[in-house]
Amino acid sequence: MKKIKIIAIESDYGAGTRGAKLGPQALLKAVNNLNSSLLSGISVHAIIPDEPEIMDLHPTAKNIDTVINVQNRIIELVQHTLSSNEFPFIISGDHSNGLAGISALKNFYAEDSVGVIWIDAHADIHSPYTSPSGNLHGMPLAAAMGIGSTKNDKNNINIDITEKWNELLTLGDKKITPKLKPENIVFIDIRDLEDEEISILKERNIKFFTPEHKKEAGISSIIKQTLAHLAKCEHLLVSFDVDSLDPTVSFGTGTPVPGGLSEQEAVELLTAFMVQPNLKLFEITEINPILDRQHPMEEVAAEIIVKILPALLA
Repeated sequence: MKKIKIIAIESDYGAGTRGAKLGPQALLKAVNNLNSSLLSGISVHAIIPDEPEIMDLHPTAKNIDTVINVQNRIIELVQHTLSSNEFPFIISGDHSNGLAGISALKNFYAEDSVGVIWIDAHADIHSPYTSPSGNLHGMPLAAAMGIGSTKNDKNNINIDITEKWNELLTLGDKKITPKLKPENIVFIDIRDLEDEEISILKERNIKFFTPEHKKEAGISSIIKQTLAHLAKCEHLLVSFDVDSLDPTVSFGTGTPVPGGLSEQEAVELLTAFMVQPNLKLFEITEINPILDRQHPMEEVAAEIIVKILPALLA
């Protein structure tokens, strides 16, 4: 049985829409409302960033200083959790924080390979050189793969942002970059991509499943193919962005996209991954409680957590 530590990251500085920082506590409250005993005995540690005196709104990498500070705090806490033989169960405000989980695992298991299952409507492989928004929640996997300037660049980057991007690429005490090999990533249900991201997926031969793949093959086949593709990875990380869910379930997330997972499909996917013995970290992210009060995302996510957490605890 895994001993779980919940890490609630109350930061949404990587997102374009404010409010996701409220997601972790809203989700914990919703889980307790459904099953008051499920989280009994599980410690919760919150990371709350200091409010910057001046908002950094550089157009190609917004709030990058604050994001870097948050990442370093997450890495320290995740590595301490791993060294205590506890399982980091991360509830994150926005998906820029996913980089910290990958960085912590790679620093902790420096000689081993880390595999990432990224369940998301988006690929999150932009960089300051290509991002149309400058929001860092669209860049964590580019940073994890060590992607800098490429032939697909379309933004002019000043020296300050170049240095700070390189700081994100080398997060962690061991300054490892890249932290993640393209062959050790699987995307599930991605469906909203820019041309620059499509180029990276094709050029680096990254495994991905779209909603069309889901319709043709089914969830069980995607699970089998995902695990087979990552079979040589010693350690797995699963990151679940709630925008992978279809907006008919809830649009309480910053970037909802039609064609997503049903709640039942999400539960089937995540339950299969929860029971993998080499799963070392789970993240759920991008719950924004202020965006959909008719069908609150935290309540949908709580239903999912209540169904999948017993598999992790078994």
